[in-house]
Amino acid sequence: MKIELNIFTNCHKSSPDISIVKNTYDSFIKTFGEYPVKIYCDKHPNIHNLQTYKHNLSKITNNIIITESLSDGYIKSIENSDADYLFQLENDWEFNNNINHTLEDITAVMSELGIYHFRFNKRQNLLAGWDRELLESYFNGLQYCITNNLSNNPHIIDRKKYDSELKHYIKVVPGSKGIEHELNKHGHLKSIIYGTIGYEATITHTDGRH
Repeated sequence: MKIELNIFTNCHKSSPDISIVKNTYDSFIKTFGEYPVKIYCDKHPNIHNLQTYKHNLSKITNNIIITESLSDGYIKSIENSDADYLFQLENDWEFNNNINHTLEDITAVMSELGIYHFRFNKRQNLLAGWDRELLESYFNGLQYCITNNLSNNPHIIDRKKYDSELKHYIKVVPGSKGIEHELNKHGHLKSIIYGTIGYEATITHTDGRH
């Protein structure tokens, strides 16, 4: 199965500095290894920094796509790929040292069970926030929790499933909106979280906005 990494960023107030994105990318590589990578860059709000920011981002990859918003980039990432699975990663996260499976391990389970959204949690796996349901399960060496919440925190999606059935739920709007709220409000969609109930947070938000 083909897996690709998409990093989503924007011309934030610290652009054209790329240290936030670079730290996120380095953390991903340390955790999972190297995969084909694309960067989707919303040109707002500091449009005047766009060309310099894009030039600096080319130190990570030359595959940079300029977009109008996060949701615009998200849809483009689905449509501009032939991969089976996409790792969707905003630019201000770091992985904790407690993920013990490869992406191949995880996507094999996703494929076998028809899972279309698999995420890593920024907090301990407990009923909190939008996670109003948690059902612990196990398959082929992978322990996970089923939840109602399709959070935009670092996650893996079944690209073909999204392309054919889910992308029409997403609304292209300015800024960082238009994805998770739109997917969650329909109520029938499910996601999977890495780890058992009570498993410690697997990611840390470095919050690039600040």
